[in-house]
Amino acid sequence: ILPDVPSWLRSLRLHKYAVTFEGCTWKDMVKMSDADLEAKGVVAMGARNKLLKVFEMVKAECVQKGIPF
Repeated sequence: ILPDVPSWLRSLRLHKYAVTFEGCTWKDMVKMSDADLEAKGVVAMGARNKLLKVFEMVKAECVQKGIPF
């Protein structure tokens, strides 16, 4: 699901941000900080927190499986 960013966001119930991340890959996204997300237009703290938590989970999974990000 990660290669399809709009579907990934939909699965997180954050599909309203699909346009915000248009042109971004999941690898670009998981490197974003809270400030990066806010600058990108994700102003709701709950949405930023949810994304940051998911980003950490994705990065941990990548490290565990040896997938570069």
